[in-house]
Amino acid sequence: MARFLFSAFADEASGNISEQIAACKKNGIDYIELRNCDGKNISDFTIEEAKALKARLDEGGIKVSSIGSHYGKIEITDDFAPHFEAFKNTVEVAKILDAKYIRMFSFYFLNGESFEEYHDEVFARMSAMVDYANENGVLCCHENERGIYGDTPERALEIAEYFGDRIGNIFDPANYIINGNPTKPGFDALKDKITYMHIKDAIAATQTVVPAGEGEGELEYILKELDKKDGVYFLSVEPHLKVFDGLKSLEVSDELALKMDEKYSYPDNNASFAAACSAIHSLIEKKVQPVRLGVIGTGNMGSSHIKSYANGSHSGLRLTACADIVPERADKMKEYVPGIKVFYTAEELIDSGEVDAVIIATPHYSHSPIAQYAFSKGIHVMTEKPAGVYTKQVREMNEAAAKSGLVFGIMYNQRTNCVYRKLREIVRSGELGEIRRVSWIITDWYRTQAYYNSGGWRATWAGEGGGVLLNQCPHNLDLWQWICGMPCKIRAVVHEGKWHNIEVEDDVTIYAEYPNGATGTFITSTGDCPGTNRLEITLDGGKIICDNGSKLSLYRLKGRLSDHIMNSPEGFGKLEGEWEEVETDGRNRQHVEVVSKFASAITNGTELVARGEEGINGLNISNAAHLSSWLGKEITLPVDEDLYYSMLQEKIKAGNAEKETVTGAVQGDMSSTF
Repeated sequence: MARFLFSAFADEASGNISEQIAACKKNGIDYIELRNCDGKNISDFTIEEAKALKARLDEGGIKVSSIGSHYGKIEITDDFAPHFEAFKNTVEVAKILDAKYIRMFSFYFLNGESFEEYHDEVFARMSAMVDYANENGVLCCHENERGIYGDTPERALEIAEYFGDRIGNIFDPANYIINGNPTKPGFDALKDKITYMHIKDAIAATQTVVPAGEGEGELEYILKELDKKDGVYFLSVEPHLKVFDGLKSLEVSDELALKMDEKYSYPDNNASFAAACSAIHSLIEKKVQPVRLGVIGTGNMGSSHIKSYANGSHSGLRLTACADIVPERADKMKEYVPGIKVFYTAEELIDSGEVDAVIIATPHYSHSPIAQYAFSKGIHVMTEKPAGVYTKQVREMNEAAAKSGLVFGIMYNQRTNCVYRKLREIVRSGELGEIRRVSWIITDWYRTQAYYNSGGWRATWAGEGGGVLLNQCPHNLDLWQWICGMPCKIRAVVHEGKWHNIEVEDDVTIYAEYPNGATGTFITSTGDCPGTNRLEITLDGGKIICDNGSKLSLYRLKGRLSDHIMNSPEGFGKLEGEWEEVETDGRNRQHVEVVSKFASAITNGTELVARGEEGINGLNISNAAHLSSWLGKEITLPVDEDLYYSMLQEKIKAGNAEKETVTGAVQGDMSSTF
């Protein structure tokens, strides 16, 4: 679930820093791993030269990912003192350039020195550099260069484990291949230690470097595995392709000089650099993160998805575009994802050709029309909850999805919660028999009047189409039916504006009946403090209690209620049983799992967390609850969608969409909500 940032050793395009910047810009590279510029190695820069370089990089719009230094690239028997003094200066250079990483090595053993004999010296020298850098806010990152102590996965892992968080680790597939070490087992051993990647590929038999994906480096496998991890990773392109005349000067011996495959020979350095950059872009875009995602609506939830992507929490996709009808709100997303394309209507984004899929995070009424437009243009859709305001509109969206054959998901992230997954598994397994009664008290949605005053659309029939049932409880209503099945009848009392000055409901009690005769209650409010979140399910063979969505308790009866009630000879006899603490797998990935599985469904045909068509189920319950309260009678499901729609229009006409108390204040972040 990673976000990849592209960097490069741009000195392989040109020795001139202005030309390096131009080459990066031309080839979709936003960062540079500095090594040589204007005829001078970065490790030899003075403080004043570093300041001048920073100004040129800033002007060119290029940032520094790492200092590509040569530190630790001397013989283990060489004098370390001058090497270390120069290193101290480079740490200061790194700070000026806003580079949080310095590449380092673990010393050459080219003269037959014993690894065992000089083991302690290697770690003492590395410790001096690692600790000094850490004290100055810079992280040393060890690269697996040929001929050094850490040139095998085993010794690289030893270094990583010895230093722990004090050191970073660079994985270079080509260096392992040339050194006779298969990359896949090496990566599997080191993947939890990797800080960033050097992108080089190689062929062992000919000892040659080739573009990414053309050799034996298993780069597709490696990057797909890295993509499953949370975090932001630099992919630093180090071309080493034919025509790079400066390569030999970087090696200390002819024995270590990397050969270049004649098949991949280029007329000049710019061409070879472009080929290397193109190879990694192609690999990421076609194989590793093929789905181009757009987010429509950049308010609380939409911006939350964008920030989550920026932090490296999704896999299989690249965020390429966003849209919002408030231009400044859409433009702000560039702060989190530089380079993101910004649009000011959903239609512009969908028509742009920049996306394969969208997340719709707009107000409730617009979910369906935007989704239908996206399907008509061949775009996959993930909609935020609720699916819509009324079932007639959502059914039309479902029909459009079915006709398109595209992937359609809904953001029911609470289905990823290990507690609810386990609860559903127990209930649906039948091990405890049929459901007899279900009761959910979910009143921990406390909101103040200030919350409702924060937006003109909030808590209005025209803006949201409902209150606590449409805004706070869609996840609970979905989980209720997902775990227990759909009820067949609903009777409800829905209080509108009972605890707040609003026109929609803020206090609800629902009574439900199921086809098998079971009954249920669902009680919710935004006016209780402290609130309660307690779900109880009574089955023929026991009772399950879920408290606060975080703890499951099971009372397992030694028999069945249906049998004991009818056949026990004791009038006051009770069926024995005992409490059990229910264990779960502990996994609760929430939104990131929903989005990542959405991407996987598009590329691999795998299952979604929740199909978009399922959004109509919970909405059927909330529509029925409203209709029951408005009409004062029991409602049979599915709800009469035409009747509900007509009565909703009456509520809208009688409502006050233009509130006088709007403050426009943003009500915190979304971390405490579903």
